[in-house]
Amino acid sequence: MRNTIILIPLSLFIVAGCVDSTSVNDQDNTESLLLELLDNDEAVGVDGFDSGGEMDLDHDIGLETEGVARTFSDTLSFGQGYRIRFGRNLIDRERTVEFETGEDTAIGLVTHEINGEFIATAIDTNQEQIDSLSFTKEFSTMLTRKVRFVKVDDPSDPDGYRWKIDALTPMVGGAGEKVSITGLSFYDLNDSLQVGELLYSFSADELGDLFIDRESLPVLTAFSRVVAYANVDNTGPEYTTDSTGVGEWVFLNYGRSREQRGRRHLHDSGMFFDESMNDNTHSGAMRVHGPGPGQLRGVFRTFTESIDLATMFVSDGGYNTSVWSIPYRVERP
Repeated sequence: MRNTIILIPLSLFIVAGCVDSTSVNDQDNTESLLLELLDNDEAVGVDGFDSGGEMDLDHDIGLETEGVARTFSDTLSFGQGYRIRFGRNLIDRERTVEFETGEDTAIGLVTHEINGEFIATAIDTNQEQIDSLSFTKEFSTMLTRKVRFVKVDDPSDPDGYRWKIDALTPMVGGAGEKVSITGLSFYDLNDSLQVGELLYSFSADELGDLFIDRESLPVLTAFSRVVAYANVDNTGPEYTTDSTGVGEWVFLNYGRSREQRGRRHLHDSGMFFDESMNDNTHSGAMRVHGPGPGQLRGVFRTFTESIDLATMFVSDGGYNTSVWSIPYRVERP
């Protein structure tokens, strides 16, 4: 009888150990499947955040424009007799994902830690670099988002089900504490260049838990025109370069990769679509690119960023940015 009392707990311990081991293996297998989904989804990731070097403030590279794919770069004059180009080279990036996995739903907190080289170059009227105004500096940026996965029935799978990405939040982050984006909205722009209906709007208050359905991403019509408005905050001290007193620049980056991307400079100068000078609302228009030759639709990513001008113009002025990344779909009309 005494031996029986000892053997029963021992047996239970062995069985429990097997169950725990099986549970851990199942969780590891599930997380591996979810990571693979992340790797293969066009809507997530940070490809396109880097530029592979300095570029003009406004440019298009490798995107389909008016039915063809082309390389095109605009120049933007700045100050008296020179223009600014800037960009980034990524040296190292690391992605970590923390999962909360249930029976039928999983949430992944995705964090990207990015290190690289920020490049700012001034070009004179002879197309030569002005060394006294050009520099490089190291930077570090952290971007985070949540991704929701759900388990769906799939008779073709041996397990009878599969996981899929159901929704994702915008990716947010940046570096430093001086600048922040507080709101972002997109409006239709008609052929007469009149601002029309509101297409999409996002607020910093809701961004962290704003899950966008994966199958209902913001949709833009190829070759239509849109106006973007970005509201920002700059806690200062602000470095200014002209009479507007604006202490930061805002850029709308869009596309899919280093080879397929564009950038538009949004202004707070009180001109064009910007109603008031230096009111912390930056605006600019863009013509939507196509989904790619032979494609009816495609998925792309925006990276809207506010950059403190001391970051842009002063070699030892620190690195202060705010970044929002929101995926979108382009469809042919």
